[in-house]
Amino acid sequence: MSQPSPSSLSSVAPAANDLMIEARGVEKWYPNGYHALRGCDLSVRRGEVVVIMGPSGSGKSTFIRTFNALEDFQKGSITVDGITLSDDLRHIDAIRREVGMVFQQFNLFPHLTVLDNLCLAPVLVRRRPRAEVREQARGLLRRVGIAEQADKYPGQLSGGQQQRVAIARALCMEPRILLFDEPTSALDPEMVREVLDVMQNLAADDITMVVVTHEVKFARKVAHRVVLMAEGEVVEVAEPETFFTNPSQERSKRFLDQIL
Repeated sequence: MSQPSPSSLSSVAPAANDLMIEARGVEKWYPNGYHALRGCDLSVRRGEVVVIMGPSGSGKSTFIRTFNALEDFQKGSITVDGITLSDDLRHIDAIRREVGMVFQQFNLFPHLTVLDNLCLAPVLVRRRPRAEVREQARGLLRRVGIAEQADKYPGQLSGGQQQRVAIARALCMEPRILLFDEPTSALDPEMVREVLDVMQNLAADDITMVVVTHEVKFARKVAHRVVLMAEGEVVEVAEPETFFTNPSQERSKRFLDQIL
């Protein structure tokens, strides 16, 4: 399935059944009283790539972690692929089965081989036959360019290779949505490109992606829309060309002055 163009995404209001993520008025306080999210709204369409940017401490990671209940929230609503997030564990489990996440740190099991890291969740959670999963996992490792690393342990790989393993592991669960929480921030500069190349290739597939990143070139080339967050608020949402060349909000202009 081909990706919709950024221009078509911005000009047509999404149909209700086209929404994969819909967050409305999301508010979060931490126990110490810190107000981390302040009335955040965001709609993400099926097959869309949305990049969230903003200064450190702006609530970007907290916001996307609410999408699969890794962070709770106190007000507002979040619906993921038609399922409204609530305290009902059945809803949480259903959402997590369809939402993959790639973290800043790779979170691989050091005592398992690369291949076994990929196979663990599909076998235990989805109850799929191990032989079938292993075949799929090897295919995914080829897809992210590290097929030859299947029998190694994470500690034997570079940071960029480990992050590509983490991406393949998320894909092995066949998610409908992929969340990326600053996936290149823990990498040495020379390893960033290899991970971004994998993500760019994924963007051509029918997987909804929400990416927290500071990688401007990636956002300009791959995103359908760019979101700026600051001080726990969604400040601006725009197509990449508009966001990077003619943002409407003064806060966006100040942020871009610092990173461009």
